[in-house]
Amino acid sequence: MPRDTTPRSGVRITTVAAVFDDRVKAEDFLKAVKERDFGLSINISTSIDGADQCCHAAGIQRHSVGYSLGFEGKTEHLPNSHVMMLSTMCGHGMVAHSLAKKMIDWVKEGRRTPDEAVTYLTRFCSCGVFNPARAKRILEDARVSFK
Repeated sequence: MPRDTTPRSGVRITTVAAVFDDRVKAEDFLKAVKERDFGLSINISTSIDGADQCCHAAGIQRHSVGYSLGFEGKTEHLPNSHVMMLSTMCGHGMVAHSLAKKMIDWVKEGRRTPDEAVTYLTRFCSCGVFNPARAKRILEDARVSFK
């Protein structure tokens, strides 16, 4: 019989987020979840090929796909691509465009290292899906792309 995981506060935890910067680690996680038969539904945010590879490695079949279609229409008033990549990484939109731009500017100016900026940005993501390794790559790319 499964034990009750309801915290004393009475609030039941309904989701958990894990972010991986390495496909093999993600595959190992999926294998472990499958082996333990927790009965969990897992959402993988990656390319379709990446999700298929992870699922295949874990011996499970992917059953659905959600497409991110990007930004269409009059995009000239949107921030640049680096800002958009950082600010949309949080599933709940808690990383403001202005904060992402400020961190990019500070990294370019040498006021923060990419690691310091990532640590600051990560604090604002309440859902836990902000990917620090990807954010660091974006900041480093922004630093050298637009001097």
